[in-house]
Amino acid sequence: MSIKETFYTIIKIAPNPVSGDNLSIGLLLRDGNKFWLHFSDEKKSVAKRLLGSKEDAIDFIVKQIEQKVEEANKYNSQNSLFDIKDFLTSDGVSHLNVYFNGILRFSEPSFLNDTITDDKFIKLFKLIIDKTYQKEKTQPDIKETEFRNIIETKLIKRVETRVHTNIELTPEKLPGLYYNFNVDCIGLNGAFIGAKAISFHKKYETIDKELSHYFGLISLLNLKYPDRKIKEDKYFVIGDEPIDASSKEHKTWENIRNNPAVTLIHSEQSDLVAEKIEITKAKTFLPISI
Repeated sequence: MSIKETFYTIIKIAPNPVSGDNLSIGLLLRDGNKFWLHFSDEKKSVAKRLLGSKEDAIDFIVKQIEQKVEEANKYNSQNSLFDIKDFLTSDGVSHLNVYFNGILRFSEPSFLNDTITDDKFIKLFKLIIDKTYQKEKTQPDIKETEFRNIIETKLIKRVETRVHTNIELTPEKLPGLYYNFNVDCIGLNGAFIGAKAISFHKKYETIDKELSHYFGLISLLNLKYPDRKIKEDKYFVIGDEPIDASSKEHKTWENIRNNPAVTLIHSEQSDLVAEKIEITKAKTFLPISI
């Protein structure tokens, strides 16, 4: 096979494998010695709704495929090529389909007589998967930068020697967790106190994913650390109110404000979390080596 040959496959979810219906959520393409991959946030959100109680399977599948593609690109940069068919029949990818009872599907690889660029991949993705796809900005949004700076100043710098701050939790660091998740701060002293900053100016799908993972983390901590004062746990969501009151993002912000499992505060109130950590004398609880 020539290294100039270009193939792509469509990544699909079959909510009911028996019926044969499926939803295209992503595109995987190989051009030369590089794999290209992207998923539609909108299609993933639809797939989650269709799967109901099994919606967490989508994030797990996406993460696993992303990791496999990263490994494949690293391998191809150091060794001889293997094509998309090799990738799709690999043990890791095949296992995903078996593990989730056939809800993960890949279309037969299709040939393209072309050399792929960023713009060409985007056009193909919009044509086949999601016409609303927008290329990610290379420069950080000013609102996001200001949001993070406030939290860093009012919270992180104040408690970074006391509790875990800006910690990337992984299944290796916290067994039972099935995804990687960054928490702005979390500590323990008889009860947990933690905070997750979420920008409600981002797309709804991104907000939904971060909130779902945060609530998943809280549930896991409840199971792993039962011998504590659970009623004194305090979990914060730091998020500024979206401007558009009619948006899905604003509706989500309102729902979180009324959720008894967490306390929603404005970024300018981040020092309230720092004060709570100081008063309770919360400290790190995970191994220092992580």
